[in-house]
Amino acid sequence: MTIDDRAANAGPAPQIHIHNAAADAGAHIWRVLATFLAIGGMVSLAYGLAQWGLIDIAATGVTAFLTMLVQLMLRNGVIVLPSAPSDDQRITEGVGALRAIAGLVQAILDRSSLLRLTLIAAGYAITFVLVRTLISYALTVFGNIWIALAAGGIIASMICFPTLIGGLLRALRSQTRREA
Repeated sequence: MTIDDRAANAGPAPQIHIHNAAADAGAHIWRVLATFLAIGGMVSLAYGLAQWGLIDIAATGVTAFLTMLVQLMLRNGVIVLPSAPSDDQRITEGVGALRAIAGLVQAILDRSSLLRLTLIAAGYAITFVLVRTLISYALTVFGNIWIALAAGGIIASMICFPTLIGGLLRALRSQTRREA
């Protein structure tokens, strides 16, 4: 059998994907920049509305934005429980418990009556109003636009780099173990 015979009988050519890290890195930088600009713009707009006496509208808008953003991040896998096993058994057990609770909540929602769904929606509404009240208080703290933008930068950094805080905590934990 010749090489040409083997090529003819081999079937369709495999799909080959070449990962271009340089192009992906450039796109990631633009996404991070766009996130910072969007959050900065949202916080600046909220600050401006609060200064004009429209703090209720600003607080409601920011609360709706944040609650929807968290829901979308959960759905798209940006916020996830760690999948790698930990060297600390307590952390592994805690992650397992959180997964079990999430499964239990989903099972309850799947089998809920209209009354239970109404009560859950009422709980969501109460939580929304409480968060809105906290954001309303936070908007009164912003003395100038720079403090508002700094708060927006902190929010944007938590969105862009969700693993940053976990990485910092792991680094601190490993540092304290070396010192002990």
